[in-house]
Amino acid sequence: MKNAEIVVGVDIGSAKIATLIGRIDEEIINILGVAESTSKGVRKGQIVNIDEASNAINASLDAAERMAGHAVDRVFVSMSGVNIESQNSKGVVAVSQPDGEISEYDVDRVLEAAGAVSLPSTREIIHVIPKTFTVDGEGGIKDPVGMSGVRLEVDTHIITANSAAVKNVDRILSSEAGVSVQSLVFAGLASSLAVLSDTEKELGVVMADIGSGVTNIAIYADGALSYTSVVPIGARHITNDLAIGLRISLESA
Repeated sequence: MKNAEIVVGVDIGSAKIATLIGRIDEEIINILGVAESTSKGVRKGQIVNIDEASNAINASLDAAERMAGHAVDRVFVSMSGVNIESQNSKGVVAVSQPDGEISEYDVDRVLEAAGAVSLPSTREIIHVIPKTFTVDGEGGIKDPVGMSGVRLEVDTHIITANSAAVKNVDRILSSEAGVSVQSLVFAGLASSLAVLSDTEKELGVVMADIGSGVTNIAIYADGALSYTSVVPIGARHITNDLAIGLRISLESA
């Protein structure tokens, strides 16, 4: 197996840590290993105890590695928590080619321009997601590569996270688990990509991913991600309310 063919995802939740190892064969992902461990040191999607969270993540990774028969060195990590925020932003650049043909380089430049927003020093961008492009005043374009024009604009959806939360995740994976973080992914975005169809996104849809400690929200309109948020209420709160209201144990609830 080549490292380039292996994809590893780690989902850090309030109730469990899930790890999935897959191998990409052309356009198909074959699952090689799946494991989960009871989450510890994580509350409402945020790491509150480095040692406990590290042990839980290592247990999940080790179990998935044993099933897959493959040592993990890079992972995609999904993160959530009330520290996640979002906003919309616009970017504008001049097309770089003399003949006016828009290239991937121009798309990267306009996305970089859209991501140049003013943020507090305690926050950092984890996603700059294009909603729609505009070429010389003509809007509603999904992919401008190959088109001709002199002015390229983009409307984007930006997802940010608390810098300390990002550093804690990176520290646990890099220092404690011995793997590098290939990319951080907002858990609500990952869920929406997994369960929503293109038709649902075009018609407009609200996805609510109810976890143990939080609920991730992703709203699509006209095929584009328009709003994301994290609500600090999850299934555990419902269980607690049932236990109190019915005067029963948490296990029974």
